[in-house]
Amino acid sequence: MFRYETHCHTKYTSACSALDADTLVRLYLANGYDGAVVTDHFLNGNTTVDRSRPWEEQIDEFFRGFERVAEAGAREGFSVFFGFEYSYLGTDFLTYGLSREWLKAHPGLLDLSVRAYLSLVRAAGALTVQAHPYREAEYIDHIRLYPSDVDGIEAINAGRNERCNRLGGILAREYSLLETGGSDLHAAAQPLLSGVETRERVQTLNELISRIRAREAKPFLQENVFARK
Repeated sequence: MFRYETHCHTKYTSACSALDADTLVRLYLANGYDGAVVTDHFLNGNTTVDRSRPWEEQIDEFFRGFERVAEAGAREGFSVFFGFEYSYLGTDFLTYGLSREWLKAHPGLLDLSVRAYLSLVRAAGALTVQAHPYREAEYIDHIRLYPSDVDGIEAINAGRNERCNRLGGILAREYSLLETGGSDLHAAAQPLLSGVETRERVQTLNELISRIRAREAKPFLQENVFARK
């Protein structure tokens, strides 16, 4: 089986992350992963991007985290793909399959409602997954669910408790949605990791998306052995 991270953050683009590129790649290699999708917080989330700059410059700056991890991964033979986490008042959506050029061509993206955003990106071919749908926190005034507007649910999030993940799995199955797993990694000391595993190695993000859509990528949960070092 080949293992891929679907949800992680870098310090270059996500203000809440402590992970540099080399540490992130070494952590996943130590845990037997074959690749990772870097999903930094988008421009409506906890980002380091200077929002006063023109839209196209913001997008270029947003890609900084992914690019640094991709460079580190290339040195180690570790696959790195691009995605992002779109946010609305603590409700988050992992988005996979959009290019830098597509994002630059849509400067009004942050002015859309959540449902309009999801409709637009799915029409463009993106895979959308509601992340940790039952997460509770002081800054989240209530849980918002969008099962009819997404392709999948993050049924295992390594940073959430067992109840949160169990409810996510129930939601996915009740609506016949895709199920993914993700570490939601922000720090190297996180005890558990997640992701999806496939029977064949994938070379591109589109291949990974295809495996997820075909339900050939299964979520998993494991101990983070890197945290013991």
